[in-house]
Amino acid sequence: MKQMNVWRVLLLCLLTLSFASCGDDVYYTLKNSDEDLCDKFWITSYEEGEVSCSYQLNFFSGGKGEERLSRPVSTGTEVTYKEINWRWTDDSKECLQWSYTDGSVRYLENVWVRQHYLSGELDGKQLVFVESGYQH
Repeated sequence: MKQMNVWRVLLLCLLTLSFASCGDDVYYTLKNSDEDLCDKFWITSYEEGEVSCSYQLNFFSGGKGEERLSRPVSTGTEVTYKEINWRWTDDSKECLQWSYTDGSVRYLENVWVRQHYLSGELDGKQLVFVESGYQH
């Protein structure tokens, strides 16, 4: 009988320890921040037809930023530059809204900002940006 009680106590201890180790997954507790997003030059490439384009974003603290799109053309490279005003759409900081001077608005949804990476969905395309100069 004593032996049965010892096994029950050991089983109870084992169960208690296993439940205690079920803490939050660190990836669910990380939040996007202005510090991780701002003052970095973010670059990605994507295909537009048969042409590879470069898309760049730069967010500054205070809600200002810039967007650049570089694409090859027959005479060299065409660069489109636009100033933007940006903001997080809510406190979850998982969606960025940026406005252009012509009044149009775009959203980068499902945003993940980590040390050297920025990812999200823009106009139905999943994009992954890398911080300029980051060697991985």
